[in-house]
Amino acid sequence: MRTIFDEKLAEIHRDLLELGIMVNKAISKSVQAFITKDVKLAKEIIENDLVINDKENEIDKKCTEMIALQQPLASDLRRIIAVIRAASNLERMGDHAQNVAEATINLKNERHIVELDPIIQTMGDKIIKMSTDIIDAFVDFNVQAAREIALRDEEVDKHYNLLRLTAIKIMEENPKTAFSVSDYSFIGRDLERIGDYVTNIGEGIIYLASGEVVDLGRLD
Repeated sequence: MRTIFDEKLAEIHRDLLELGIMVNKAISKSVQAFITKDVKLAKEIIENDLVINDKENEIDKKCTEMIALQQPLASDLRRIIAVIRAASNLERMGDHAQNVAEATINLKNERHIVELDPIIQTMGDKIIKMSTDIIDAFVDFNVQAAREIALRDEEVDKHYNLLRLTAIKIMEENPKTAFSVSDYSFIGRDLERIGDYVTNIGEGIIYLASGEVVDLGRLD
């Protein structure tokens, strides 16, 4: 019986890793699509979000069945709950990558704001690294890495604030840029929220390893 349970637990961890890879690709491609004005790639990201949603639902169903049928011990129950939470956060991260792709389509006929593109690129680079590293930390149950990754979110927040301040200045100097600049602000907000969800996953790793409930800057 225990062997069967361990095999199912290993299976949902593999599913979570697969979901993490899918979401990381969506985030990376969404930033790439925006910077390069690649509408075709943006549409691909939007279509693939359904696959991410299906994978998260699959993980949730498997976890629920394990709780109902396998009667897990307290430590095992923590692992299952941590997987459910991580999968939910990853799915939401995918939603924000989709938002960035939609903004890319909205701006397809607009000129890019050269002062803002580098900030979006930097935020995207930091988010992609955080997202990749947090999945590795989850697989390894690495609490120290989870805490360190969560601290990086402060850098993302700083760049988001820089983006907002720069955007306001540009609109004040040239009101005709308001439409384009507002979409940049929305994209920055989406990337900033992805960082918050990465932090949530870090909290789940700590809960998984110790049962300790912590607040690393949680986004509900």
